[in-house]
Amino acid sequence: MKKLLLINLILFLASHSVFSQHQILTGGWVFDTDTKTFKKNRAIYIVNGKFGTGNEKVLNWQVKSLSDNDYILPGLIDLHAHYRVSYDGKAYDDTLAMPKIFLANGITSTFPAGEIEPEKMWDLQKRIDAGQVPGPRILHSGPYFGTAAPDWNPDFTEQDIRKRVDEWAGKGAYGFKAKGITGEDLEVLIDQAHKHDLTVTGHLNSGFRNSVNPQEAIEMGIDRVEHFLGGRLFADSVDAYQSLKQIDPQDPLLDEIIQLYIENGVYFDATLATYGAIGMIDSPVLFDFAFEDLYFTPFTLEIIKSKKPSSFNELCALIYPVKQQILKRYYDAGGLITVGTDRPLLLDNYLGGGIGGFFIHKEMAAMVEVGIPAADVLYFATQQNAQALGVEDRTGSIKPGNWADLMIIKGNPLEDITRTRSVHTVIKGGKFYNSQDLKNSAKGKLGPEN
Repeated sequence: MKKLLLINLILFLASHSVFSQHQILTGGWVFDTDTKTFKKNRAIYIVNGKFGTGNEKVLNWQVKSLSDNDYILPGLIDLHAHYRVSYDGKAYDDTLAMPKIFLANGITSTFPAGEIEPEKMWDLQKRIDAGQVPGPRILHSGPYFGTAAPDWNPDFTEQDIRKRVDEWAGKGAYGFKAKGITGEDLEVLIDQAHKHDLTVTGHLNSGFRNSVNPQEAIEMGIDRVEHFLGGRLFADSVDAYQSLKQIDPQDPLLDEIIQLYIENGVYFDATLATYGAIGMIDSPVLFDFAFEDLYFTPFTLEIIKSKKPSSFNELCALIYPVKQQILKRYYDAGGLITVGTDRPLLLDNYLGGGIGGFFIHKEMAAMVEVGIPAADVLYFATQQNAQALGVEDRTGSIKPGNWADLMIIKGNPLEDITRTRSVHTVIKGGKFYNSQDLKNSAKGKLGPEN
């Protein structure tokens, strides 16, 4: 019996992860975030879950050699990584399939951008950290600030909001997200978050019906903005979605808002590809390279197959080409860009195909498609995302002292960005994971059972 248990333990470890305290990774090519180029990898040292220098007094190094076709990148960071699933008017954060899918795709850190069940997400993080389940680092956002939070009270006072910030900052949040918030409440949120040296991002609007235009939020000191650049281009007589479809991407007024972002060092997370997916755009960028239907429960897949295009799908089809041109203009002007997927599984208001973990590769490809060089896109998804969240001293680059988080792919993604989709090995905190094994363990488990 003991022998059988030992064999099962060995098989489990072999299929899930490999871990040694002291490792050397040799061979292949490694992405240097300083030069945005790949260099021949002589040796990457991993010591107790962090990158080392090779000067550590270690006698029992475990060496892993890579082939010349292996390309190594820092672990990807998803700054808009929803775990949310909703069906029949009920929403929850998925802790069963999503974590494995994120990690399998080389995403070693996620900022959930608003948690539906923050306590549940904190528990997930503890189980991941304890090695009980595989998953990425959860750089917590805590609950939404605004009506997107199930427990939000429109009668919250200034002190209520400051207390809410203090509570979640004390628990270890890495930043906060506002959605459905008034200008008065957003100003309080930003002020209190900055007292804890934490950032604030927002899904904002046009100013329609007492909403907040991103231009107003920037003047308040917000750190990042999701989805819409905003500014005077947005008419406050309609919401941002309706306004965006009418914008001329060549309008000179766009320069005004772009410069406001640049002057204030505000990051823009365009979540570009998700609008293409919602709009059901026929594009190679959005091709389902992962046979994603395999990951849904039979009940969930049945719901998805029954969906018909909605007016929102049609609206996003009009928005997508506008967003493409705006993002390229923003990039050309020198605006700060981050990478996020924004792929909650909303079965009541279907957002088109694309599961979050896989989708980061589509988002990067969508950026390259509009003319942003692949080297910059890889930099955005690693080092620049880390800087935007204020964790560049811990992750985003392969430097001594940083978390030992890596992804290994086949082929040079600077020549073809879709090669990032060939992740075969992921290292998080010094643990090696087989990408395919992680994906296999998530199949058939995403979404409600009935």
